[in-house]
Formats: sequence, C-alpha cells, structure tokens
Amino acid sequence: MPALPYFVLTIFTVFSLNIVPVAFAGLVDNQNGSLTDSDTGLVWQKNDSFHELKKGLNWYEALEYISKKNSENFSGHNDWRLPTLKELNNLWVSSGKIKSKDAETLGLPSGFANGGSYYLWSGDERGLDHAWYFGLGNKENYFNLKDLADMDQGVKMVYSTKR
Repeated sequence: MPALPYFVLTIFTVFSLNIVPVAFAGLVDNQNGSLTDSDTGLVWQKNDSFHELKKGLNWYEALEYISKKNSENFSGHNDWRLPTLKELNNLWVSSGKIKSKDAETLGLPSGFANGGSYYLWSGDERGLDHAWYFGLGNKENYFNLKDLADMDQGVKMVYSTKR
C-alpha cells in the first residue's frame, strides 16, 4: 500500500483522538454531591472547593481540604484524594459548557456544577516543591510551587470504585 493512505489514516486517527469529544454517557449523578463515571470507575466531587470556600487553595491547603472532607465522610466515603494529572486530562471534553466562577467555559462534561475553579490541583508532584495543576478551559497542564495559589487553584476530589 502506498505511503499516502497510511499518512491520511494516521492524521485522521490523531485528529479523532484529540479533537472529537469523548462521550460521557456513563456519568451518573449519585444525588449526594458526587458523579460516577461508570467507564473508569472514578467517582468525582460534583462541585469543587471554590463552591464551598470561595477562594483558591495552595497544594497543601488542598490536601487539608480533602482530609477535612474525608473526616466528614463526604458523600458516604472517606477515601477521597486529589486526582492524577492523567485523570484530569481524561475528564476534559472539548464540548463542555460548564462555566467557571469567572464565566469562562470549562471542558467539563455536563453534570458538574457551574461556578467552580478554572484550575484544579492534581496529586502529581514535580520534585519536592512543585505540583501539577490542570486548566479546564483548554486542557492545559501546568506546575507551580506547592505553597502558591496565585491562579486560584481549586480541588475536585476523586476516588476509585475499582480496588
């Protein structure tokens, strides 16, 4: 087979995987402040920390927020954590219509609450002093000092139903 058809097929595949939105037909509202993605087994906090606290958090404060929510047995669970950067990237959809606290369009599937943070902390660290965070508007991966919240980073907790 000539090289041109392989090239066209490769371009089409890359385009399809990166541009066409992923369907979230498996996203179920648990009616307790959480959403379950039946495809991945991940349970997500429907809101994020900004809805409750009305401020951004640094990474250490994000861990404290999750610890507090775990001690309260939020949505009947005490095993909430920060999502990985990969989990946040996989959550993102290009067709999202949810709005941030600043009225920016976020790449969140429907079902999540409007009015949250544009940037969310991940549990992935980068060395001793930095951690990764995710931009929900344009599928952006950044890292910052753990003790800074200069981008009003928030927390969207997650836990896995698959053990």
